[in-house]
Amino acid sequence: MCNAVLLQLLIEIAMNQPLSLSSILKDRALQKRNKIGIGLTNPTEELISGLHKAAEFCEPVVYGTDIKGFDSVASEKPENALFNDLEAGVIAAAIRGQISAEPFRERFISFYDQHFNPIDDMITVIELPKDRPMLISPVSNLTKDTVSEREKLLDASIRLCQLISLPVKIGLLSRCRFESLIEVAGTPTEQHYIDTEHLVSKYKDRFDIKNYEVDFEKAYQDGVTILIEPNGTTGNQVIRTLYFLDAIRFMVQHT
Repeated sequence: MCNAVLLQLLIEIAMNQPLSLSSILKDRALQKRNKIGIGLTNPTEELISGLHKAAEFCEPVVYGTDIKGFDSVASEKPENALFNDLEAGVIAAAIRGQISAEPFRERFISFYDQHFNPIDDMITVIELPKDRPMLISPVSNLTKDTVSEREKLLDASIRLCQLISLPVKIGLLSRCRFESLIEVAGTPTEQHYIDTEHLVSKYKDRFDIKNYEVDFEKAYQDGVTILIEPNGTTGNQVIRTLYFLDAIRFMVQHT
């Protein structure tokens, strides 16, 4: 790590100011300059500018088309070329980018195990105003909205927080409030609330966790670092809306 970066980190720690997620990730990236594969099939000026920014802390390798100034692999099936290099250790990580989701997902599954589904552990990492990090999931409308699914996402989120030294503070959202349970008795909405409370009970002895019911704003005010949405469609729409309003910065989708 360069002296200037180390000095800045020490100053922020000494002043008891939380490090931003950007600082944490960039610090980790600077420790080792990795090759990162990214799918690009229809590059724009904005995307090429992003590649140049990424080149400050990694070596981008483009899959799909040739980009001047970067290692590139032109291919009609960039997902195959991308994962072939990932399997061979040519690159350290893969980013879907502009590669179509379905072929990328199919190649992803075959890379690990035919029974593995990346959606089960897909977490969106965002940065909110004032450099506040948050891990949100589920974010895919292909999720089945089961308890075991949310538990997998919780475990994956906790592991990522621990990996990058973020505090684990968990918020779960439900489809209704406690006072509405009488009105929704016997419905999937009631069962979702019961399941959410069950998850709180399962994790509360080890982590700071709370059912915020329908109140996203209260979870935000409490500073949760992990937020589990009621279902993937809701989560997907939330992060798209926040991004459209320029209220968040996407950091990564982690599996």
